[in-house]
Amino acid sequence: MNWISTPTNLTAMAPDACDVERYGDGTVLVRVHSCDRNGRKLPDAVFTFRLGDPQYGYWAARAVPVGQRVASLMV
Repeated sequence: MNWISTPTNLTAMAPDACDVERYGDGTVLVRVHSCDRNGRKLPDAVFTFRLGDPQYGYWAARAVPVGQRVASLMV
């Protein structure tokens, strides 16, 4: 299977499958949570995007400022 030509279906991800945060310098961090497979859990996949990256606009539109998600969970 050629991973480059395999289409990605992000709409199939559960809403809580990833966190998207925007930092003060504009960097967007995407953390895709690992799931448990056969009793083993891999580390989360973490990506960062900056203005000029091809996927920046997509993820920036979904980002929340750092700390906002944590603060909303504490209320």
